[in-house]
Amino acid sequence: RPQPGPQENFLKSPADIVIYGGGAGGGKTFGLLLEAARHVGNPRFGSVIFRRESVQITNEGGLWDNAMALYPLIGARPIKAPKLGFVFPSGARVTFSHLNQESDVLGYQGAQIPLIAFDELTHFGRNQFFYLLSRNRSTCGVRPYIRATCNPDADSWVADFISWWIDADGFPITSRAGQLRWFCRVADQIQWAGSPDELVAAHGIAPEDAKSVTFIPALVTDNPALMKADP
Repeated sequence: RPQPGPQENFLKSPADIVIYGGGAGGGKTFGLLLEAARHVGNPRFGSVIFRRESVQITNEGGLWDNAMALYPLIGARPIKAPKLGFVFPSGARVTFSHLNQESDVLGYQGAQIPLIAFDELTHFGRNQFFYLLSRNRSTCGVRPYIRATCNPDADSWVADFISWWIDADGFPITSRAGQLRWFCRVADQIQWAGSPDELVAAHGIAPEDAKSVTFIPALVTDNPALMKADP
């Protein structure tokens, strides 16, 4: 189960896009794995968790090792081909994939992925993210949504994307953690508002084109399980 605090808040947020950020050890990757397990009783559900490079999936103690410690406990069977992942008793799937080159996203042309997850979003390009946002579709009854983790990187496009939640000194604004904002893209420019209705009125978009976003910060001290296992 999720640990109280940021990890639990990450998993219960209703936002279309939630970014779970902070330094190493905040329980971010495990939070992604828990999120991907939410709908595994749905035989038509599928999720893809991305890392920028394939080696980052299989590194010692990384994404694959954490998934192997969790998913078999709820009946999942690991698969190695055509991509690493897990098949659950219902038929639901969680797949791990990489996007080493900017153009690798084109391999997902025509895909419909109910849950797209990015482990370390700052490693991905802005165009990769928004292309895959267009693949975030669902016919399985699960509302399509995106979850991501990130470490601090002031030079990343992500820093600008979540700037409303970050103070001028580079630290998260605690009172804004978990608060929702809405955005749309007009001529590839991001427009923000406090509600979807504001975006519809200002830019004439369809209501479904307004996406809600939030940012939830975490520290290693928010992960007592890790603190106990590795003081």
